[in-house]
Amino acid sequence: MKKYFEHARRRGAEGIAYKHDLGQHFLYDEALLRSLVEATGVGKADGVLEIGPGAGTLTQCLCEAAGRVTAIEVDRDIIPFLRVATERFDNLTIVQGDVRRVDLREVCHGLGESFLVIANIPYNITTPILECLWHSGLPIRQISVMVQKEVADKLMAAPSTPAYGLLSVQCQYRSQPALVATVPAERFTPPPKVDSAFVRMDMRAQPPAPVKDENLLWRMVKAGFGMRRKTLTNALKGVVEAERLRAALEGEQLSPTVRGEALSVPQWIALSNACAVTDDGR
Repeated sequence: MKKYFEHARRRGAEGIAYKHDLGQHFLYDEALLRSLVEATGVGKADGVLEIGPGAGTLTQCLCEAAGRVTAIEVDRDIIPFLRVATERFDNLTIVQGDVRRVDLREVCHGLGESFLVIANIPYNITTPILECLWHSGLPIRQISVMVQKEVADKLMAAPSTPAYGLLSVQCQYRSQPALVATVPAERFTPPPKVDSAFVRMDMRAQPPAPVKDENLLWRMVKAGFGMRRKTLTNALKGVVEAERLRAALEGEQLSPTVRGEALSVPQWIALSNACAVTDDGR
């Protein structure tokens, strides 16, 4: 703990306050960070996008391991200190901005095809950041991020479990998630109120099964989990015509009282395909 306290004391002396509204919880344990970076498999041929580099400890590990690193930091006040911490690296580009609002295609242009996202992302905007990455259309090969343990549980949850929900379906539709490590709160400065977890998501080239109408699929999934305790027959009213849904549920051998939380990602895809209107209108 003494080492982490010293980092916090020094940051305070340098005039930098931790910004809770930006979800700043920094990890200074270089041995741990290097082991997490190693678990991603990143190498000198790879480009990496880092979100929220903060004090730059993870950034340094990434610059050592990868061929090219682009780090996006929203906090203008910390960037001068980040530049000092990483001044010995010539393979780093620092961009000031909010990852949800910058032109990601432009920012990631120099990272090449099939790059990785590796980051300790701000916990208060974890879901918007993940959704931004999942729907970016960029050639991301892997997303490996530190998130709250509760969020990690949701990303990897199986159907019919308490943690399974919209985030689970979005993640497992786009990637194959795996837990790399659980990190106790006291390893961070300042410590968050909950433990964290580092999750590796290897992106899928294609969905788990062919999808006829992706827009319909997500309208159904969001409606199904938006009214979680309702049966799909009730939750999907206004999304799918009742008779079409009844026939689709029967065709997929699903009970008319089934809830969305019981369906796996392939089952959600199969149900939406069965509900999709074909070119001939049927």
